[in-house]
Amino acid sequence: MSDRAGEVPVSGPAGAGRSELATRLVVAALGVPLCVVVVWAGGLVFASGLAILAAVGMWEFVGMFASRAGRTGEAAGVPFMALGVASAAGLPLVAHVAGLEAVWAATPVVLLAAGGWALAARPPEAGPVTAASLTAFGALYLGGLLAFGVPLREAAGSRVGGTLLFLLPVVVTWLSDTAAYVGGRRLGRRPLAPRVSPNKTVAGAVSAVIAGPVVALAYAGILLPLAGGVSVGPGRAVLFGLAAAVAGIVGDLVESLVKRECGVKDASHILPGHGGILDRLDSMLWVFPVAYLFFVAT
Repeated sequence: MSDRAGEVPVSGPAGAGRSELATRLVVAALGVPLCVVVVWAGGLVFASGLAILAAVGMWEFVGMFASRAGRTGEAAGVPFMALGVASAAGLPLVAHVAGLEAVWAATPVVLLAAGGWALAARPPEAGPVTAASLTAFGALYLGGLLAFGVPLREAAGSRVGGTLLFLLPVVVTWLSDTAAYVGGRRLGRRPLAPRVSPNKTVAGAVSAVIAGPVVALAYAGILLPLAGGVSVGPGRAVLFGLAAAVAGIVGDLVESLVKRECGVKDASHILPGHGGILDRLDSMLWVFPVAYLFFVAT
């Protein structure tokens, strides 16, 4: 879910707004088909795609804390870039090669590596424990949560089924995001979490929670039957849509909290009109584990 979901937009020149919308649509028109192709390919190609997303997201995560340090003049607490990017990228690949259980087993390895790196690279006055903690958190937050997408993509046992099952949480998140934007813009201005993200509204959150079950029910009833052998009953679809919408809102606010702490508006500017990769993944990072629990673990 975008960090702008559920927000009341700030007024500005109409031409600038139209230009930003056009840019966002162009980027989406290029990015969405590429994502579908990678999901369709499955296997190592798909896991590598997740690894790239995790690596770029971790680069943005470190960059936000580095930006804060540059403004404040305090270098303490900046995560380790090389270790963080490598760890985040490696976890989806570990899930592909050895399964999700191996990702859980790799968690203490990431923690040990971060601690050892801090011991070697930072003196006590430079905040080594903070840096190690942020490095491990970022790697597990990005690579660890994205790794749940690997068994989700492979659960159906077929290319069509795997693609449609993986895209279920993606579509639910995207359309809940859209509902949050529309609801926040038209139905109210009461802030949802004013200290974290003042522009997000209660109306936007309620709209997302309503849209999630509706979208999941429609997707499960119309698209999943096309996969053959992939079936999600109406009750489970509704519950998943509700859980995904709530998880998406929390994920959105968590990324907002990171950006608020670092004093930045967007994670980066790598995607024109959209901000950064982390701005696109904030909600899905939380929704993929929910989808795994609903459709793979049970």
